[in-house]
Amino acid sequence: MSADSDFRFSEEFEELKHVGRDQPCTAADLPCNRPKNRFTNILPYDHSRFKLQPVDDEEGSDYINANYVPGYNSPREFIVTQGPLHSTRDDFWRMCWESNSRAIIMLTRCIEKGREKCDHYWPYDTLRVFYGDIAVTILNECHYPDWSITEMVMCRGDQNRVIRHFHFTTWPDFGVPNPPQTLVRFVRAFRDKVPGDQRPIVVHCSAGVGRSGTLIALDRILQQLHTSDVVDIYGIVWQMRKERVWMVQTEQQYICIHQCLLAVLEGNEGNGNTREIHHNQGFEDDEGIAESGM
Repeated sequence: MSADSDFRFSEEFEELKHVGRDQPCTAADLPCNRPKNRFTNILPYDHSRFKLQPVDDEEGSDYINANYVPGYNSPREFIVTQGPLHSTRDDFWRMCWESNSRAIIMLTRCIEKGREKCDHYWPYDTLRVFYGDIAVTILNECHYPDWSITEMVMCRGDQNRVIRHFHFTTWPDFGVPNPPQTLVRFVRAFRDKVPGDQRPIVVHCSAGVGRSGTLIALDRILQQLHTSDVVDIYGIVWQMRKERVWMVQTEQQYICIHQCLLAVLEGNEGNGNTREIHHNQGFEDDEGIAESGM
């Protein structure tokens, strides 16, 4: 892309800077909820936050750092959240259960550059693990060069539900996927297994803004191209930022979305590179964000 187009991207991205920022985050700033936020300045807006079912009138028991964000199929297609802390992973699974989610998309590694970006909130092996009153068991795993797909079963009481975990593992510590077509292939692999319906999809990176917003924007674009030749990337990002702060966090991520679109329009998505490299039966960049220290 040309230097002139890069300048236009910069202008557009600058115009998005303050979108949604005047909206209150009262629940997130309650003393009982502050320790639940991975970053002090990434807080969910009150109007769109996902509310857990309260537990015994316990203050803050309905709180998790997560917002509903619109997708192509529904205004509440996605629940975007931070990478769970060890202290909030029970709440994370409660959210997955109470929202009747069918899929989780993870866009960070647990450790990057020697720092924790996300708790390892799912089981390490086939043994059942309890997260609060929800038991999670791995059914199978498929590993590919750039991602893995894990099928798990959640159990609560006498109810069982299957949920798929899509983990994109090659987003670099700094920057965006290179080549960007890798992200296109990941979205297509995800959508091949999770077509659109009314059950929300949980998406997270570390802060739940940059990489997560980039992924959702691309997913919306790829679906829109089936029915329309017109795509408004600026409008998509604007709409997401009204629901959760800083969605598509950096200019580089904003440009990456355009690069992905260009690759698709030019028929240059690559060879797919989705060769399965391991199958086990039964078994962002968010740098520069102030951490809460919790």
